[in-house]
Amino acid sequence: MSELLTLYQSLILQHNRDVQFQQPIPNPTHSARGANPLCGDTLDLALRINHDVICAVHFAGQMSAITRASANMMCQLLQQQTVDSALRLHDAALSLLLDASTDIETAALGDFQSMRVLREFPNRIKTAVLPWATLKAALQQRSDMVSTDSLVVASSKSHAPDSN
Repeated sequence: MSELLTLYQSLILQHNRDVQFQQPIPNPTHSARGANPLCGDTLDLALRINHDVICAVHFAGQMSAITRASANMMCQLLQQQTVDSALRLHDAALSLLLDASTDIETAALGDFQSMRVLREFPNRIKTAVLPWATLKAALQQRSDMVSTDSLVVASSKSHAPDSN
């Protein structure tokens, strides 16, 4: 576990500093807004989809390092993906974070695989899920704000709650 925790920490720092997708994109076709009321994170996501392929993606908002890193990792994965592929990535990411009873094939998730360590810190899972939940809302062209409040997060071990 310590190797995974070290990898996770270094990737969070790297993706938090080296954010590539915060420049607004011209003519977005899909967008959504999400929030994690527990910690106050907000995320605006915009996509430009042409012929079922994600051509450009942008995110902005007030967010923690974990949310920013998760959004950046997600955006890297979404480049030139079809909408169906993006939805499969969404499902894989949520399974990785929320379903501690399964070890799904996660190679397609790239750096995001390191977020698996958050299973040990359940109060932080929602921060990593926020970009993915917002992505699904954008792809479904929902106009309501997405909230992580409804997520049920189970720990793979019992311990005192940690802060976000």
